[in-house]
Amino acid sequence: MDEAETEVLVVGAGPVGLTAAAELRRRGVGCRIVDRLDRPQPYAKAVGIQPRTLEVWEAMGLVGRVLDEAVPLLGQLAFVDGEPGPRLELELPAEVPYRFAALPQDTTERLLTEHLAGFGTWVERGTELLGLEQDDDRVRAELATPDGPAVLRARYVVGCDGAHSRVRRAIGVDFAGDAFPERYMLGDVEVDWDLPGGYGVRCLRRTGDGAPDDVLVCIPLPGRRRYRVSMLVPSGPEDAADGTADGAAAGEVAHGLAGGRGPDLADIQAVLDRLSPRPATAGALRWSSVFRISHRLADRYRVGRVFLAGDAAHIHPPTGAQGMNTGVQDAHNLAWKLALALRGVAAEGLLDSYHAERHPVGAEVVGRTVRHARGEADADDLTTVL
Repeated sequence: MDEAETEVLVVGAGPVGLTAAAELRRRGVGCRIVDRLDRPQPYAKAVGIQPRTLEVWEAMGLVGRVLDEAVPLLGQLAFVDGEPGPRLELELPAEVPYRFAALPQDTTERLLTEHLAGFGTWVERGTELLGLEQDDDRVRAELATPDGPAVLRARYVVGCDGAHSRVRRAIGVDFAGDAFPERYMLGDVEVDWDLPGGYGVRCLRRTGDGAPDDVLVCIPLPGRRRYRVSMLVPSGPEDAADGTADGAAAGEVAHGLAGGRGPDLADIQAVLDRLSPRPATAGALRWSSVFRISHRLADRYRVGRVFLAGDAAHIHPPTGAQGMNTGVQDAHNLAWKLALALRGVAAEGLLDSYHAERHPVGAEVVGRTVRHARGEADADDLTTVL
C-alpha cells in the first residue's frame, strides 16, 4: 500500500477547504487537499459573500479576481401578500473596505482552485477518506484513491468535508441539533420582471392568523436577470421533491441537496405566479435541486491533531449568507495558526485558541439563523436575509 507524508491534509475541496489549503501554501506549509468527488459540482449553492470574507481573500491575494466576477448586492426588496414591505439597503460605514457581493459557489471554487494551483498544489479528486488514527506526533489517514488504497501521514488534518463529515465521525465529535420539517426548492434561473437589479427579492404570503405560509427568495447573480431562487416544496405526494426521506432514518444529517428530480421551470413559474409582486417569467434554467435544512453545532472543533471547519463544524438555515462565509473565516483563522505551530514558533495553546475563538461564532450564527427561520427574530435582527 502506498504511504506518503505531508504537513497538513485538508479533506474537502469546497470554498472552506480551498481557502485553508491556499492560505497554508501561501505561508509555505506542505499541504495536500483531497475530495471524494471526481469533479467540481456546477451549482450556485452558497452565493452571498460578506465584506469580512472579501477582506480575508484580499489578505490571500485573491480579492481582485473575485470582484471581477461577482455582482454587488445592494439590498433587499420585501413583499408581504403582494404589498411592498420594508426595503433594506445594505449600507456600511465608509471605513469598511468592501461591500456585500454575490457569486455562484462553483465560480468561487474555480477561482480558489486556480489560486491554489499558483502555489503548485492541486485538488486530488476521487479520493475519499476512509478512516483516521492519531498519536502524539502524526495522523494516519487511510484513503481510497483512483489508483487504489493509500495511507497518508500528516502532522495535522483539517476536516472541511461538509455536514456529513467523515472526519468529524472519525474523531467522535458530537454534532447535536435538529432538522426543520420543510423541504425547499433551489433553482438557478433568469427571471424577466421589472424589479431593479442588484437587489435580493423576498416575497412572503401569510395565513389568516399572520403566520408565514409561502415564501420566495431570489438572490441576483452575474448575468442578465439571473437569480438563485429558493422556495418551499409544495406539500402533497406529487410535489417536485424525490419523495425520499432526508436520511435521518439511516443516521445521516438531514441537511443539503437531495437526490432525485429537482424543480423544473413549470414548478418555479408556479411559485412566481403565486408570489411575485410583478408579472414575471422564469427561463434559462441552469440547475435545480431540492434541499433540507438542519441546525447543528460540533461540541469541539479540535481533537488532538484534527480540526473541523465550515459545515463539518456548524450547519444552519441559509439566512444572511452566513454558512460559507463563517467557514471561510474558520479556515483563515486556523491556517495561520497551523503554519506557526509547524514552524515551531507558536505560543503554547495557540492551536487551542481556534476552538475558543471560532466555536462561539458558530454558536451565535446557528442561534441567530434558527431564530430567523422560526420567525422569532426582532426587527433589528433582520439585517440581512440574503
